Amino acid sequence: MKHLTLSPSKDYVNLYYYLKDLGFSEAIISLLRKSSQSLKIDGATATTRSKINAGQKLEVCFIEQASSQIKSSNLPLDILYEDEDFLIINKPAGLPSIPSKRHYCVNIASAVAGYMQKCDQPFVYRVLGRLDKETSGVLIIAKNQLAASMTKHQKTYLALCHGTFSCQEFEINSPITTIIENNINQQMRQTAPDGKPALTHVKVLKSFNNISLLEISLQQGRTHQIRVHLSSIDHPLLGDRLYGAQDDYPRVMLHCARATIFTPLNAKPFCVTAPFPADFEEIMTD
Repeated sequence: MKHLTLSPSKDYVNLYYYLKDLGFSEAIISLLRKSSQSLKIDGATATTRSKINAGQKLEVCFIEQASSQIKSSNLPLDILYEDEDFLIINKPAGLPSIPSKRHYCVNIASAVAGYMQKCDQPFVYRVLGRLDKETSGVLIIAKNQLAASMTKHQKTYLALCHGTFSCQEFEINSPITTIIENNINQQMRQTAPDGKPALTHVKVLKSFNNISLLEISLQQGRTHQIRVHLSSIDHPLLGDRLYGAQDDYPRVMLHCARATIFTPLNAKPFCVTAPFPADFEEIMTD
């Protein structure tokens, strides 16, 4: 159960407009309407149609729904940050974020389900900004629907790619589309004029042995955006054989190094970082 105590700085004709100004989604407001005990103004039961004035105390009680039916596991979690709204972990490379036929129990969702069962908390797995199986680093899990619906985040990635660059900072602004052949989704993306907008900001941190260490942030966060964009300029990520790398590195060398989280549930944005991965260090010191 999530309990919030709020107080508006101005008058509102009804609670609905105040909740919308706070960033509550239509789905969350709809759930609050279903319980007569979800909203109280100065201790009195209220509805989304109730008027609220500046300085009055609004209590919001949000009860989490039944837990997800995810097969739990005892896989350990490297927890970077945890509070009543978020569980943020350092995801290892090689583990998918969600279950699949090939990884029904060995995945991050199952590990989180097992962890939350031990905490005896109702829990639905809600990952914000899923990472590819081979990508390591900061993975944000919202512990409740309120946090999931009200949270925005900005991630910063580290990547090792083939080749060097003549400039230290640049952008790749190329739309991305899914490759469809014979009406079958090939699970690959490519740049194309009719694709969805995608902007990638790149900073070159270091170059060595015809390899570059990059710091990358995304404007949109399309599936495989970093991999597709770097491949499109002939600088594929190390280990990314799906998008053109001709090498023997054991995984795609991409790491989510930092996430800044913006949510009305916290007074200020906060930042969570993941350690520099050991396999990156090994490549850079060879």
